[in-house]
Amino acid sequence: MAEIPWTSGRILMREITLSGYLENVEPLRIGVGGQQLLTSIVDLAVIKVHLKGFEVPYIPGSSLKGSFRSTAMALVQVKGLTACSGLAKDTCVDKEIEHGVKLRDMIEQLIRTGDSAEAMRKFFENSCILCKIFGAPGYMSRIVFGDAYPMDNVGNLLNFRISKRTGIAINRRTGAVFGGALYDVEFVEPGTRFRFEIRCRNLPNYAIGLLSAVTRLLHEGGVKVGGFKTRGFGRVKVIDPEMKIIDFGESKNLRLRPLEAGVDMEVDVSDIVRIEDGLLIAEGEKAWQLLDRFEKVWWNAKIRGQGS
Repeated sequence: MAEIPWTSGRILMREITLSGYLENVEPLRIGVGGQQLLTSIVDLAVIKVHLKGFEVPYIPGSSLKGSFRSTAMALVQVKGLTACSGLAKDTCVDKEIEHGVKLRDMIEQLIRTGDSAEAMRKFFENSCILCKIFGAPGYMSRIVFGDAYPMDNVGNLLNFRISKRTGIAINRRTGAVFGGALYDVEFVEPGTRFRFEIRCRNLPNYAIGLLSAVTRLLHEGGVKVGGFKTRGFGRVKVIDPEMKIIDFGESKNLRLRPLEAGVDMEVDVSDIVRIEDGLLIAEGEKAWQLLDRFEKVWWNAKIRGQGS
């Protein structure tokens, strides 16, 4: 393990941004909750925001984060590893690690005594990969999901259309239709493009590889976004991906260095990226190639410290 773990925010090691468009190939519905809005003419409205004088649908970053984390958990389990769900009381900091003391209490005690470096070391050694990447109570996420809006990369609104569909409520006990239980649900018509951006800080190559695997599954339809997934809603594909990387350490010959000794592996990007203003940039097909290289590191990594 490096002297300063990559989970620490004390030093900036690397920043990676993945951006592009999410285009829904099925109806997309991310709702405002079960309660009908007074201003809505339907029972289940899609979430909207006022943007450039219009009321437009969008994909909240929290929805993307939830989809990514739940899928990442499944991929972690495929490798035979354990991880927390991230739900209340199910994170690594809520677990007892020494003599009945929870990790959270131990970290807080170390911080109170001014030993923040030891607190971070305890977190690193006793936390699963998902708590390290997506955050836990008292620990900031190393990845930020921005809200995705129907706009291009210079801020112009893109075309979208919202429609509604009438549904019926089913009695789960009998399987019969509830009498008169009809409802109208709003959704975004297929073909709408939402500009997204995911920012990662200090993530090692294998952790970027885990996110790359989720991105590929999202593009292939293995991960859906929003509600009504079992009713043919929520499939999206990734259009025009772009990766921007800045490595603040020694990165000779365009090779992304490992950030965790004995676990992480180097990634050669010399034949994929172009350099612009100090950034390593891969676009379109080259971005997919780069994501694939990161993903291979994930599947080959011998990960330790799963918090189990």
